[in-house]
Amino acid sequence: MWNRKLKHMGNRSKPELHSRVADWGESFRADNRALDCQPTTSALKQEFDFELKEYFRLCCLARSKTADHTLAERAHATLFRVRVVLERSILNAIRNSQCSSEDRLDALFKNSFYGCSKKQGTSLRMPLATCTPTKLCAGGCYAHDVLDAAPNAMIRGAINGCIAETYEQGNGAVRDDILNRLLPHTRRGVSHAMNELKRLPDGFKRRAFIRFSHVGEIVYFADFANALANQVNSVSKGKVDCVVYTRHKNVTKLDRKNWIINFTLDPSSLERRAWAPSYSRIVFSAFGGQVSPLAEVNFLEHHRHSHLPKTSGVGRICPATLPETRERSCDSCQCNRCFTQPKAQASKILGQ
Repeated sequence: MWNRKLKHMGNRSKPELHSRVADWGESFRADNRALDCQPTTSALKQEFDFELKEYFRLCCLARSKTADHTLAERAHATLFRVRVVLERSILNAIRNSQCSSEDRLDALFKNSFYGCSKKQGTSLRMPLATCTPTKLCAGGCYAHDVLDAAPNAMIRGAINGCIAETYEQGNGAVRDDILNRLLPHTRRGVSHAMNELKRLPDGFKRRAFIRFSHVGEIVYFADFANALANQVNSVSKGKVDCVVYTRHKNVTKLDRKNWIINFTLDPSSLERRAWAPSYSRIVFSAFGGQVSPLAEVNFLEHHRHSHLPKTSGVGRICPATLPETRERSCDSCQCNRCFTQPKAQASKILGQ
């Protein structure tokens, strides 16, 4: 996919232009802009058009299998920093927009808060700036892959982060206003999640769920996360579960009655297992094909967008990430392991 994207850039596939993209990634810095209009998706996309496209090119270079290895490695090393700096620049532009707070919020809620795709299902994205990355996940995150690296996805994450931030920093009236504005979005999200059940393969059954966060860490905004999960539970009358994937130490602040928690480790962050509450499920990003018996589920897709075979270790592997799998979705594999409450405590899985 990435190689095709590079070819579509015409002359940009030449080494000197790859070098220019790598140079841009290493030199990119934040700025402090102010929009002279409402911070709509279209206005933000126009304002940051150059930076959004350059970041996407940087991702293409980092993921390319045909570009000069040294240049690809240089690009890979800058991905997380560039993404976070760009997200923060967009957030600053939203905060500094020359309009009333009411008009600003109107703009932020104009488009869909939740997302929906065949692979991820109904989900929510946050800015990558909310993450506390590990040595391996910073550049290896699928946030830098294809559609998740595209301008609209970047802007959506920044907008959702601004909504969450406004809630966290607001008083009771502000928080009530945010939740009221979110209500129609949550109703649509719940409806999407329920409708997914109608398209399940014959003989496969599961509960409806919303995935938090497809990108970024909603756990960073713990109060907002709990309020949102409570709203989903209320709107769906308990029929839609809230499933979170997290590497964040704030995980213990989540209201456990409203969450199914998947705590993610990788080979460079085993010490974080101390953060995982006993009622969470341990999952593992198997970078380089290194599988862990510590986890209930090992994901093999977390290697720069390639699905490598298991190279070492013993453990249960997510079927959607096996190299031979063609339909890479949980439903097509008829697996819902990550979307049920863990049967064993994390402490038992980890042998503690």
